[in-house]
This record gives sequence, C-alpha cells and structure tokens, in this order.
Amino acid sequence: MTTRQRRGLVIIGLVLTPFIVGLLLTFEFIKIPFPTNMAEQPSAGYQEALRKLPPEGAVPVQGLSIIPEEFPANPVPADEISLQRGAILYEIHCQVCHGTQGHGDGPLVSYFDRTPQNLTAAQIIGEFDGSVYLTIVQGFGQMPSLAENLTQRERWDVINYVRTLPPR
Repeated sequence: MTTRQRRGLVIIGLVLTPFIVGLLLTFEFIKIPFPTNMAEQPSAGYQEALRKLPPEGAVPVQGLSIIPEEFPANPVPADEISLQRGAILYEIHCQVCHGTQGHGDGPLVSYFDRTPQNLTAAQIIGEFDGSVYLTIVQGFGQMPSLAENLTQRERWDVINYVRTLPPR
C-alpha cells in the first residue's frame, strides 16, 4: 500500500468516524444517560402547597382589601370618571347576573337556584357602601368573590355606579 492510499484511508476514516458514532448514538448502541425524565425533577405532589405561605401578618403588595375590625368607607368620590369606570366594570363583571339596570334579571338568571339581588331595591339602597364592598370582596350565596377580578379602586367605582342606577 502506498502512502497516498494510506492517507486516503485515514481521511475517509476521519470523515466517516463522526457519522458512524452518530449512528451508534441514534440507534442506542452507545447509551449515554441524559437527565431528561420529568419524573426526576423537583415538583409538588398531590395536594401539596406549591410555595410557602407568607408570614403571619404580612400585608399584600397591593395593600389590604379590608382592614380587620374596621368597616370600609368609600374613599372614591362619585365623579364622572369613577362612574364611567364603574359602568364599564359593571358591564363586564356584574351585568350577566344582575342585568343592565341592576334588577337581577341578567341572562344567567335561569342557571341559579336563587334570583340575583335587585341592586336598586330599597334594601340594597339602604345598605352602607362598606357592606356592598364586603359583598364584592367576599361573595355572598351563589355570588362569587370578585376580589381577584377587581382592584380596590375598581370595586368602589362599581359601587358608585350601582348607586346611580334608577330604582324599579
């Protein structure tokens, strides 16, 4: 064998070696364990807490929605901006149950055991704003809590708007 032939075989060997090793890895003749199994990662088990709870007495970043042992008072004046915001938010979050005029005749009424409150009834008009605020935050009966949907300011805007609805 001449040196030229040897050089040619070496070059062919160098070119084919990565290809052959790639095939051996692809068809798992050579097995390299890679940690890709999702079962081997840290995770929360069934009914385990996803993260630690905040320390006792910690205040959320957005502030307390209700100050304990205090009845909330409406800090938002019922100006034009508040009423406009309240109308938009009422339409998004409240109208489907309480209806466009707040009479408890929204399109979802047939799905409830009890009819949603008529927000223009004398009983509701006589309630303090803080009582309505607590109902929005905590929910009542089949009404869910809207604390996650509305910020503090938005809740007061909705209350200001509801107070302008014409009585039935």
